[in-house]
Amino acid sequence: MILEKLLKTKDLQSRTIVHPLYQLFPNRLELIYFDEVKIVHGTHHDFKITIRNDMEKNGLLCPMVLDENNYLKSGNHRFKILTKNKLANASLFYKTKNDKETFFFSKLNIVVWMMHISGKPPTDFEFLFKPPMQKHTERCFHLLQEGVKKS
Repeated sequence: MILEKLLKTKDLQSRTIVHPLYQLFPNRLELIYFDEVKIVHGTHHDFKITIRNDMEKNGLLCPMVLDENNYLKSGNHRFKILTKNKLANASLFYKTKNDKETFFFSKLNIVVWMMHISGKPPTDFEFLFKPPMQKHTERCFHLLQEGVKKS
């Protein structure tokens, strides 16, 4: 299986790094090699097929989510597709510091994916302040301030 829509680069050791299309919080993105990722959840065959078909059409849309100990919290199906088929060795992941951030980034990925497939991808952050993201954004407002230079 070849996913031609994947955005890929190579590192100095010729390992393949796959890049998500939507990188809305670049200060939280970390390059992580797949052998550093710890998996705790299984996958469902039917949903994995749905995700694979979506990745064939769109590539990797959103970063997978890791907690502070590199446990994969969101993106199991994407991870399995990339690793089982040896399509990449690493990716950019959202790295979280607590459960609120994990939930925020997981929900963010769902909302962004839904916006993309509806033909209205995010062009600004306005959607973060409307349902269904509003309450999650309020709990993690500090994420919007990370990396902002204060004068």
